[in-house]
Amino acid sequence: MSDELKLAASLAVLDRAELCVAGGGLAGVAAALTAAEAGVETVLVEERGALGWEISHGLELFLTPGAKAPRALQALLDALEKHTAAKDGKLDPVASELLLDKILAAAGVRVHFRALAGEVDLKHGALRVTTKSGPLAVQAKAFVDATENSRLAKAAGARFEALTPDGEPTHTRAFLLCAVTPTAALECVAVDGVPEVAVRPTLWANEAHVRIAYAAGKPESAEAQARFAMAKTIAALRAGKPGFEKANLSLSAHEGFALKVPALDAKSLPEGLAVAGPAVLGRKPSLEERAHLGEQAATVAMEALRGAVAK
Repeated sequence: MSDELKLAASLAVLDRAELCVAGGGLAGVAAALTAAEAGVETVLVEERGALGWEISHGLELFLTPGAKAPRALQALLDALEKHTAAKDGKLDPVASELLLDKILAAAGVRVHFRALAGEVDLKHGALRVTTKSGPLAVQAKAFVDATENSRLAKAAGARFEALTPDGEPTHTRAFLLCAVTPTAALECVAVDGVPEVAVRPTLWANEAHVRIAYAAGKPESAEAQARFAMAKTIAALRAGKPGFEKANLSLSAHEGFALKVPALDAKSLPEGLAVAGPAVLGRKPSLEERAHLGEQAATVAMEALRGAVAK
């Protein structure tokens, strides 16, 4: 950056760039990659220890049939296919995590893991991040909020529509079962007490991906509810589905996804902040949609940067 921005508080500076992306899911990766390839100095902060957490932590492993993959997602798909870690729209979670690191590094994006983005001070161009070393600041001229819950936008005062209960399942969770003989395609299975259960094969023989949808109550009990629904589903599959008699849990997603989220009023966003997350749609996005939202947000942020330079 040609000129330093002043911090709103006396925090040590973690990094400085023209654009700061908060969130290292596919939306954040797509935003950072889009900006970096356009020549914008970009830094990304991620609270977890992995990029593309929807795939590696959330076990969202399937592309939408017939959907066009945005640039960042296609770059990942091409890299995965070279390593035989993707086929017919099925992705490998571990390989995805490793290759996304390489893709952003090759584009020149600086990535900081275990850095939780908090309040953003747009007036002074500073984002507060919490790290193992304590609170630090990232200085930038524009920001992309690619967090799952639009944390930066909420802190900046953006408006969101209220959700109204409709009795439908509210969350999803995925897990992998080994020692099974899965069917060749997606299959919905009826399980008492679990509103939706979908089973499908993965890249690997004798492994099945199971996705459940369930109603989550209070936040403090959501994890317990997810685990209870998973246990009921596994027991039902062992008892009633041929080829699953010896099914064993091999990997569970670290976190679930909300099917519906409060929709963002884009007009309420302050200048210099773009959002790339579920709140833009008001629902859980597909992998392709996440990457597309990131590209869109990067375009908005770069327009803000150009406007700032023109002034």
